[in-house]
Amino acid sequence: MNILDSVTVDQKNEKKTVIYLIRHGESVGNLNRICLGHTDLDLTDLGHKQAKNTAEALKNVDFAAIYSSDLIRAVHTAEPNARIRGLLVQKMSDFRELYFGDWENASVLWLKEEHHDEFMIGWRQNFGTFTAPNGESVVHMADRMASGLEKIASMHAGANILVASHAAAIRALWGKISGLTPDKWAEAYPFPTNASYSVIEYDGRALKPISYSNDGHLGDLVTFIQH
Repeated sequence: MNILDSVTVDQKNEKKTVIYLIRHGESVGNLNRICLGHTDLDLTDLGHKQAKNTAEALKNVDFAAIYSSDLIRAVHTAEPNARIRGLLVQKMSDFRELYFGDWENASVLWLKEEHHDEFMIGWRQNFGTFTAPNGESVVHMADRMASGLEKIASMHAGANILVASHAAAIRALWGKISGLTPDKWAEAYPFPTNASYSVIEYDGRALKPISYSNDGHLGDLVTFIQH
């Protein structure tokens, strides 16, 4: 799906800030089926290609600023967009992935074997109400994402901005701004695909979801990797 022609800034009474929220390209953690969380590993070669492809798809969008999670896989996804426009990538920890606590850098296979119910039911089936063992809750992650987006949207009122972030962070945010209770987030939205972009509007009062996980521009490069 491509909605570039349909998302515009309202030119009537009140200008809206339009946020393009990009999930990072395929990471080393994605490839090796690892829950990275805050563990800072880079993109794969495919991930870099996906990031460049998404930057090309968005090249005609006039971004006033480009932001990213401060983790390298997100920064390197944002950078091709910044180079096209001669902008700097501004890093914010608000846009990080979930902190997985005891599960940081753990393999999905190990989690399925050693923490089956907690992982398969707690994390996968009850995503919105999950709290990582000795880590962060999904609700807290959604709150920090929303707070960070509102902050930068207010700074760039009426403009387009780009933010590179992570799968669970974007998914949780989407559930929150859609007005659903956390127990409904898992069934309402899947994880966004690698290097897909989602679009949000901000009118100075609330974040409004417009379009989720657009990946038609990726063609054969599209990957969907679930923790």
